[in-house]
Amino acid sequence: MGVTHAGTGAFRAAGRQHQDGGRQDSSDWRLQGDYFGSATRAPQPVTLSLEGGALQIAGQGFSERPAAAQVRIGHRSSSGRMLLTLPDGAMIDCPTDARLEQWLALPQTAERPKGRRRRQAALALIAMLMAWLALPATAERLVDRVPAQIDRHIGRDMLSRLDQGWLQPSQLPATQQQDLRRRLEKQAAGHCPAAASSPWEAQFRARGQLGAPSAFGLPGGTIVITDDRPGPAGEAAPALLDTLCRELQQVQRRQGLRTLARQEPASLLLGLVFEDFSATVAVAWPVLSRWLPLERSR
Repeated sequence: MGVTHAGTGAFRAAGRQHQDGGRQDSSDWRLQGDYFGSATRAPQPVTLSLEGGALQIAGQGFSERPAAAQVRIGHRSSSGRMLLTLPDGAMIDCPTDARLEQWLALPQTAERPKGRRRRQAALALIAMLMAWLALPATAERLVDRVPAQIDRHIGRDMLSRLDQGWLQPSQLPATQQQDLRRRLEKQAAGHCPAAASSPWEAQFRARGQLGAPSAFGLPGGTIVITDDRPGPAGEAAPALLDTLCRELQQVQRRQGLRTLARQEPASLLLGLVFEDFSATVAVAWPVLSRWLPLERSR
């Protein structure tokens, strides 16, 4: 994928021109992100840079260099992050960055491959026919075709919204949180199969505006646990393990995305047709927040 493209001045203010056709050098630019290359593996930290007109993606033990025409920007979240889609289906969750958006915009006027256009036209026709018959049921049956990275992006966006007004930072020391995470992972692995078969992460928060002390899951494997749920000496109470297993089972079944398919089927079908799930992510909070244990007096 080491294809480069010739820039026409996207970084004139920040970089200096090469002598090979006006290509820009932005070697001073770096951006950190999370690389989702598999539906079953946890995200991997990567560093993005622009080298010789290509987007350099460097992680532990691998690197990629897709051209701008091969990278698309999906959803931009309210927390100032955006989702990049790579040509092999992998995704990168990273902070919104004007320079990167400018670089990616350069080749977007190029004609899309004919194969992709034909596939999109066929999917659009199928979607319209299915919508005529049973839109919600059709969308739910197609959930498995949605990349698992979309669930994780929705979960991250929802946690950001909760942190902005509903939850408070955990009062537990960072070392105690790490110890509790290790204990929970070990205990949960022996308590329920879903904990061993799907990546997940415990996030500790103070109760804030939650309706009651609680533990609940978000799409993509984030489990929010309030400070008062862990048992003494960091041992998870049986009730917490039962709740954790129940939430992980729902995450494994992609219950959040299935709910979106039933409630907002058009957004998911359009995402499958155009390979852009921005609308699905955008409607996630207003739809899925109804099932969160929040105080509704706000």
